[in-house]
Amino acid sequence: MPWSTPVVSELRTAFVHAVRTAKRPVAQAARDFQISRKTAYKWLARFDQQQDLADRSRRPKTSPTRTATDLEAAVLGVRTTYGWGPRKIHAHLRNTNQAAPPVRTVAEILNRHGCVRPTPDPTPTEYQRFERPEPNDLWQLDFKGWVEIERLRVAPLTILDDHSRFLVALHVATNQTMATAWDILWAALGEYGMPRQVLCDNAFGSTVPHVPGVSWFESRLIRLGIRTLHGRPYHPQTQGKVERLHGTLVREVYPNIPRDTVANFTAALDHWRRAVYNPVRPHEALADQPPSTRWRPSPRPRPGQLPVVEYPPGSDLRTVGSSGDIRYRRARILAGRGIVGERVRVEETDGWVDVYYADQRIRRIALDLLTKQGML
Repeated sequence: MPWSTPVVSELRTAFVHAVRTAKRPVAQAARDFQISRKTAYKWLARFDQQQDLADRSRRPKTSPTRTATDLEAAVLGVRTTYGWGPRKIHAHLRNTNQAAPPVRTVAEILNRHGCVRPTPDPTPTEYQRFERPEPNDLWQLDFKGWVEIERLRVAPLTILDDHSRFLVALHVATNQTMATAWDILWAALGEYGMPRQVLCDNAFGSTVPHVPGVSWFESRLIRLGIRTLHGRPYHPQTQGKVERLHGTLVREVYPNIPRDTVANFTAALDHWRRAVYNPVRPHEALADQPPSTRWRPSPRPRPGQLPVVEYPPGSDLRTVGSSGDIRYRRARILAGRGIVGERVRVEETDGWVDVYYADQRIRRIALDLLTKQGML
């Protein structure tokens, strides 16, 4: 049988009725109701003063330690301007030499003013995290999904430095072709210098998905001496940093910038990149500092034009055919449809056939496979 626990307000009413109506002695009624005499006389005094016997708030009438009004205003001002959460607001106030209440206090201020919506706790997932040790060691590149501006569909291309999270480019494009991506990247290389590697998804790889070979986009990077990396299919975590940036665009930027014309939308994105994201916005992965504190331009300047592909004298060269393949020992080896009509170097070493475009090896085939029919 469960225990019966009476509501305190009902217990008070029953006690007062026993004393004032049934005329029972206070001491006896206190013992019967298992309360102290001090509590008994307090309840009777409240009743005699015609006060409600319901539970009262324990909140103090004054709060001497409550956050000052001007400090609350500073917190709410940053929230209104940027839409950030408690940790970034605290870091921004600290980084700009302003009084910064603790992160928990900032969260309480936002909650008190109805600025925070409760979110369900995400299911914990184990990811393998990585970060390059230096700026310009790796750039991540990807198109953001389509967004409608001025009755047109546009897709911003984002280029992010892996080490510093510095946003190298945020450019609005009307299509997602390799040519458009290359034009944007070429301009960024001219402004900031060249990275050692570029990470992008498989849309920038071989013309035919899951087929080895060099794409048109990759061939240009190779000629500049930039290595290419690709995330595996259906695994966006490989480009987690740029994917996280895309989420920031949706939450913090898109709702607060004009979308009436492509020109205004483009100008607003560029202003946010140059004036807010890179120099001001704190990043948790950077100890709550903005990306510009870690960033520095590349020491490798971009040339005025793409270098011509050259090979050492005496190299065994083959011309890439219209199907993207070369002929070697009566076998067909796929080099890539992105370099049709160009020459590659073939070299045999220790039972392998290596195919090079410029100074980068693009294929390696075992010698014993050259007897097989079909494309290798």
